[in-house]
Amino acid sequence: MKETLNANAQAVLEVVRRSHNHPTALEVYEAVRKVRPRIGVASVYRILHSLAQQGLIRELGRSDEACRYDGHIERHDHAICTACGALLDLPVEVRLSEEALRSAAQAAGIELHSHEVRLYGLCTACRQRLQQVESVEG
Repeated sequence: MKETLNANAQAVLEVVRRSHNHPTALEVYEAVRKVRPRIGVASVYRILHSLAQQGLIRELGRSDEACRYDGHIERHDHAICTACGALLDLPVEVRLSEEALRSAAQAAGIELHSHEVRLYGLCTACRQRLQQVESVEG
């Protein structure tokens, strides 16, 4: 049986699910404050962690950069802009064979539970900015 969410948790969940930009905790906090002005930033962090543990959202990118959250919990892949850091859902499924995935996991010394493909490059906006700069300088 699913746990009933309190009003703060429901507000956080709705913000993450409506977002298409994979928001950080601080971005979620700023959006939730508009509907729940008394919520604290620590509460938002706790709620995000709890929602991720319950499998209602996904945590992405736990590294030196800020963790981002995804309301789209089905397995899907991402593209990351190397200039602005935008994290985008790939609109197509990248298919890799189970054999290739198992082999890669074994080579890394891990037991495979799931996988995600991440593509790195320049997003449309950054490519356009770069082309504008090159045309002015060129």
